Amino acid sequence: MGRSSILSGAPFRTACFAALIVWIITAVFGYAAYLALADRLRVDLQQQILDEELLFHEILLDGGSEAVQRAIEHLNNPNRTGLHMIALFDQSGSALAGSIAKPPDEIGWHEVDPDFVKIGGAPPVYMLHTSEFLGYRTVVARSLTSLNQALTTLWEGLLLLTLATTASVLGLGYYFSSQSFQRLAWIEKTLNQTIEESAVVRLPVTDKGDHFDRIFQLVNRRLDWVLSLLNSTQSNAVKIARDLKVPLTNGFIALQQVHSEIEYGGDPRPSLNDLEFHLKRIGTVFDTVLKVSQIEAGTHENNFKTVNLSALVESVAEALYPLAVDVGKHITADYNADTILVRGDENLLKQLLVNLVNNSLRYCPAGSWIRISLVATSEAIQLVVEDNGPGVPEPQIDKIFDAFFRSDHPRNDTGNGLGLSLVKAVAMRHGATITAENKRPGLRICVSFGRSPIAA
Repeated sequence: MGRSSILSGAPFRTACFAALIVWIITAVFGYAAYLALADRLRVDLQQQILDEELLFHEILLDGGSEAVQRAIEHLNNPNRTGLHMIALFDQSGSALAGSIAKPPDEIGWHEVDPDFVKIGGAPPVYMLHTSEFLGYRTVVARSLTSLNQALTTLWEGLLLLTLATTASVLGLGYYFSSQSFQRLAWIEKTLNQTIEESAVVRLPVTDKGDHFDRIFQLVNRRLDWVLSLLNSTQSNAVKIARDLKVPLTNGFIALQQVHSEIEYGGDPRPSLNDLEFHLKRIGTVFDTVLKVSQIEAGTHENNFKTVNLSALVESVAEALYPLAVDVGKHITADYNADTILVRGDENLLKQLLVNLVNNSLRYCPAGSWIRISLVATSEAIQLVVEDNGPGVPEPQIDKIFDAFFRSDHPRNDTGNGLGLSLVKAVAMRHGATITAENKRPGLRICVSFGRSPIAA
């Protein structure tokens, strides 16, 4: 995890955005504060000048120009600062007292440069007020240094505060971004371990309950799902290889027999028939696996329409009845004479029912019966196929819908174990639940469709 990764993290980028907002707010409100403070300081400075001017007018009125001169000489004492000054001029503009070289040409407020001041150095600009009283002209001036210093201090304070706030925000953003990337690094490490080592590792979930914990929980669930999918895929691959090994071997033997018959002038047709049988069995396995995958992926949903289950049960029972009679078994159908409708794919639902009946026909001995029932209640529609055959061992009954599952019970034969897996896939695609139970004797499989407005 490099520094560039941390700087590109969402918390740090958010902190940069927040810092930019701080600068904008400081600039806008700082400038407004500057204008307000400058205006207020000028008003206060003018009021001080006017108060001092009023005082000297009173002195002039009570003691004459000599008293004013003495007061000005006292205020202009070299030991005092030059932050404010007073001058007295006669009618001709001659200076009677003070360090101001000449009075302004007009009465009122002025901001003057250092040329008006006799003191040495480079004195600051002054704000002064000129007035006439009893034949004299008085000038009261105060330096703008304090005002400018106050404004400068304001700007420096705002700048320092902004820099401190910016540094704090960026520091916090960097810290939280590093924490985020540390936890993201855990995700990367965990996923790499899962991919490279096939290890059963999970992300650490704390008790904080923050968004990372929620993400970690989601990732852990997805890892569980991926691991389950991988295990299922590996298991199915092994089962497919096992199921294909026998027909491939037998097909290869049949092919060799064909070559032998041709070479020695024999009849290759029986061997070719065996080869065709085994190739068809291989094709059936692949076709069924592909169909189950397509059903689970939902590729048949576009074919959904209103299906009459009553008519479907009747047609399947009639179609399979002769086959059952040929093998010494009996099929009956018990369904509501009223039309029972569901929303689904008619071909898939027919495949579901055919597979259930064929499952019973395959595993039940001669003389057995198979019953198809269709019952509609206020809560569900139940499609049931049951027989009086040998049933399934109780510990294995929950596995009969798994792909390639074969029971070690007499019900088992050379089938590929995909018929009931296809039934389960069709049922799930139609939102139905499927259950199996032993009837002693026999097996009962029930497909329950939820009651919907159209299924009436």
